[in-house]
Amino acid sequence: MNVNKKFFLLEKPHLNHLLFLIALVVSVSKQIILIFINSKYKNNLSISFFNLYIYVLGDFLSLIPYLIIKNKIKSQISREPKQKEKSNKSDGDLPYIYNNLSKIEFKKNKKNIILYIFFITIFDFISQISTIIFYIITGNQNTQVKQANSNFTLIFNVIFIFLFSRLFLHTTFYRHHFFSLVIFIICLIVIVVLDIIQIKKDSGNNFGKSFIFLAIKIINVTLYSFEDVTAKVMFLKYFFTPYVLLLMKAIFIFGYLVIFSFPFIFIKIKNGEVNEEKIIIFTTFKNIFEDKINYLLYFIYIIISFLYNILNYIIIDKFSANHSAISLIFENLGIFIINIIKKTIEINSHFAIRLVMYILLIFASFIYNEFLVINICGLANDTKLFLDYKEKEDLFLMNEMNKRIDSIDFLSEDNNNEISESKNKIELSNL
Repeated sequence: MNVNKKFFLLEKPHLNHLLFLIALVVSVSKQIILIFINSKYKNNLSISFFNLYIYVLGDFLSLIPYLIIKNKIKSQISREPKQKEKSNKSDGDLPYIYNNLSKIEFKKNKKNIILYIFFITIFDFISQISTIIFYIITGNQNTQVKQANSNFTLIFNVIFIFLFSRLFLHTTFYRHHFFSLVIFIICLIVIVVLDIIQIKKDSGNNFGKSFIFLAIKIINVTLYSFEDVTAKVMFLKYFFTPYVLLLMKAIFIFGYLVIFSFPFIFIKIKNGEVNEEKIIIFTTFKNIFEDKINYLLYFIYIIISFLYNILNYIIIDKFSANHSAISLIFENLGIFIINIIKKTIEINSHFAIRLVMYILLIFASFIYNEFLVINICGLANDTKLFLDYKEKEDLFLMNEMNKRIDSIDFLSEDNNNEISESKNKIELSNL
């Protein structure tokens, strides 16, 4: 079938696409556990503070796969004869080559790599502590905007990922990219209006504080977007693996966290309640585990936190920073469904509009990342999927043409033989 007659082209599914499904399950599981913990400790700053250490502890789990891969490489090298090491490398030696390249690049670009890691980690840490600083300054967490009403931060996250990719990775924008961005901007405008209406209704006189909180959230997602794009630079340019980068991130952020936490050993702050007496925040950590079920919950949460972060890096590594936008949209869709189940969101006209916006966002992200290609108005012309189809079609036509040429040559050869035989017969008859 002529590819030009197809209006929709879909990328052939492969195993790596399962990463997005796994990321959806992990992110929803993470939110469910957080909701369960926060429901027992409402307006409790110590939980937010304690979770900072849990996030770092989760990232340190990347040490396990890192050591497994490192030992596997060592065992492969020890089993192979030295002659083979000097010869061309087979597929089994690829991890060894990859590891060597990362070491060479680190020696050559040590300052640049450390600078990149510093920016990745400091921006991540600022994003984590900014809301806690806001809670400390305001004295309570009551000004926090409901998660169900801060959906528009997702669109900022996605748009900034696209823009930073263009800036740092020099990705080219084609017609289908601009088409997707138009959809994102339309969704952004609609969702912002819906969120502001609901936030103003919920916050009343505290709308100013809620607005500041939302501004902090937008800055946070901007920093996270920068982190994702910079991570792709580390994977592409300096041959870092997701596990190594996450481990480095854990080490750096642990250092920042120790420095940040040190003053609070001496400074007393409110733990959340308006009339509550000021306390040293660390003295309340032991109270979290008075309920024994929290040991299990936080053990699971550490593992899920690690899976959440490493899956994000693996998706960026195997696909691109732009593809992480798909997992972000799936994550927010999962949160949206959780809020429906919890009845945090009312089933009304606003609900229907939000649902349509999510469908449009998924649709736009698929088009942007070329999982789905629309073959109208030139939207398909510069996509890899369309060009692959065209190449296969051209090869098929060339093969068909060659077959016809061969058959014509064969027929012409037979005709020539018949003509020569006729001539010979005439010559013999004349004799």
